[in-house]
Amino acid sequence: MISRMGLLKRKEGTTQEEFKDYWLNVHGPIAAEMKNLRHYSQHAVCDNEHRHPLGQGPIIIDGYSELQFDSYGDMVEGVMSLDGKGADDVPKFADPHNPILVCVKKFVKHTPKYLLNGDKPLIKRVSFMGRAEGVSAEEWMYQWWDVHTEMVHTMPGYVGYAQNLVIDRIVNGVSVHYDELPVEGVVEFWFENMDAFNECYDSPEFKRTSQHGSEFIGAINTYLTEVHDIL
Repeated sequence: MISRMGLLKRKEGTTQEEFKDYWLNVHGPIAAEMKNLRHYSQHAVCDNEHRHPLGQGPIIIDGYSELQFDSYGDMVEGVMSLDGKGADDVPKFADPHNPILVCVKKFVKHTPKYLLNGDKPLIKRVSFMGRAEGVSAEEWMYQWWDVHTEMVHTMPGYVGYAQNLVIDRIVNGVSVHYDELPVEGVVEFWFENMDAFNECYDSPEFKRTSQHGSEFIGAINTYLTEVHDIL
C-alpha cells in the first residue's frame, strides 16, 4: 500500500478550529473525488508536546492528510485526475507550500475493528523520524523494519502499530533529496486511552526500545492527532 502524506500548516491568521473545519467540510470532499483512491483520512494535531527522549526534528505541522493507493502509478494518476482543484483549494486554509511524503505502509499490528468502530475515539500518536548521523538509508530501513519492530512487540499498552517507510519526498511538486525533507519513516501507534498511553511510554520495554532507536534515529517530531476518515 502506498500512502501519500501531505504535511499541513494552517493559513496565517486562522485558528486551529477554522483550519480543521475548512479542511474537513470543504477541502475533504474535493480530495475524495481523486481517482484510484483507496482510503483518505485527515489527522489534525490536538497535542504537540514532545514526548520522546530524542531531540525534535524540523517537521512542524498542524495536521497531515493521508491518501492511500495500490501503487505509485495509481497515486500519480489520482492526483492528476483532480486537474489542480485540490492544490488550488489548499491556500484557502493552509500554507500552499506543503511538502509531501510518499511511503510504503506496513501494518505491524492491526487495531481491532471493534475498537476502531467504537463510540470512544482512540488516542493516535504519530512520529516523523530522521536518520542519525552516519546511518545510511539501507541500514536505517533494516534496523527499523526488522530489528526495532521485534522490540516494539514487547511494549505494553498499544492496540495498533504501523510503519511508513518514505520512498519519495516532494516539495513544490518536485522530488527532493533527503537533506531537503529529512524524514526516513513515519510511525503510528493507537491506544485505547491515556492510561494505556502512559503505561506504554513509562514501561522499561519502551526505554529499552527507545535506546535501540537512538542508534539509528536522529531527530523526531511527535504528535497526538484527531483522526477523521473521509473515504
